Amino acid sequence: MQWIWYLPSMLIGLSFGFSSGYWQLALMSVVMVLVLIGTQAYKNRYPQFDENSVVHVSRASVAIGNRVLPRFSFLWKAQWHQLLLAQLSRSSSGEHFTKALERITQQHFRVSGGGQGELVSWIGASENRELVLNLVSEGPHLIVVGPTGSGKSEFLRLLITSLRANQEFDLALFDFKGGAALQEFAEEAIGIATDLDPESQQSLFALLANELSNREQLFANAKCSSIETYVASGGELSRLVVVVDEFVAALASGPNALATIEDIAARGRSLGVHLVAATQSLTGVTRSMITNLRARVVMSSSDPIDMVQLGINPSKHKPTTVPGWASAIITRSNYEAESFNFPLGVKPEPLKADLLSASEQPQQARSLALRQMYSSQEQELDLPKEPASNPDSQLLSRMARLHSSTRR
Repeated sequence: MQWIWYLPSMLIGLSFGFSSGYWQLALMSVVMVLVLIGTQAYKNRYPQFDENSVVHVSRASVAIGNRVLPRFSFLWKAQWHQLLLAQLSRSSSGEHFTKALERITQQHFRVSGGGQGELVSWIGASENRELVLNLVSEGPHLIVVGPTGSGKSEFLRLLITSLRANQEFDLALFDFKGGAALQEFAEEAIGIATDLDPESQQSLFALLANELSNREQLFANAKCSSIETYVASGGELSRLVVVVDEFVAALASGPNALATIEDIAARGRSLGVHLVAATQSLTGVTRSMITNLRARVVMSSSDPIDMVQLGINPSKHKPTTVPGWASAIITRSNYEAESFNFPLGVKPEPLKADLLSASEQPQQARSLALRQMYSSQEQELDLPKEPASNPDSQLLSRMARLHSSTRR
């Protein structure tokens, strides 16, 4: 019905043309209005496309769904322009995501700002920039929410991989998926517990409870209120990151589990203990605990009710579809909620901080304080083990002996 708005222009042209004797002006007004009406009728031959319609772009034409658009763009509706611009934006953003992944992979997921006392991790990219999470200043605890298959475990693996690439810390793992999700980090952790081994759960929860008490006593003796002041006064203590996959199942595993996790959420910030929890839903997570989990990542396919409970308005965030990437929304201290994407199935090679000599073997990522604190045997010297008898180690030994003889 937009052609009705052309009638006043035609009437004015006709009136002025006949009253002044310029019949050409009246004819021109009629012709222009007829052209506009015909153009509008031509546009109306096309249906109203949905905003999620697929746009196909080639050198010769543009099609939306199964309808080819007119060759001349002045015959297009405003909605068609918007759909085309959105498609071009998605195409360019896909290239942006590919370049971002190539760059961070070449850098072994290292990012700037991962200094002493920080927990910095590369977590993905949005359409215009790459995202970095500082768990110390923007947390101190993180919750990841999303239904089965949305990419929660993939995000946890990405987070841990980038964290350990940027700084040293202690790691404790609770994998309530039978150990399949986080098993690759078991050798570097002070302990790993699964839902298939209740004894490992109780042991690790007891270890963490003792760790909180010992850290509190350590700070009291040093007259320090937090790990920052303790380290600034000359003390040495690593931060501890506790990762829990299937958070609600872990909370329901026993009273010791609930008490320990609540203690970490309440006192962990000052003690240098950080909680990273992944769950399918917020059902079973208390409001007081959610309050302490200030860094929040929600998969785009999550329940809108869970998003609202975490302070995220789902209507303001439209996911970006990128092949090989999952879509999520992050909110953290001093930042507004932001949509972003993170890569799936990324398994970078293990980092080698320094070249090891032939007689050295890499040690587990476990602090000396924890080894002394929880060792049930008498303290032993951490002597390097003999290298395994394989062709590579034998070759390295010969090279070391040859180097020593040449120096003599």
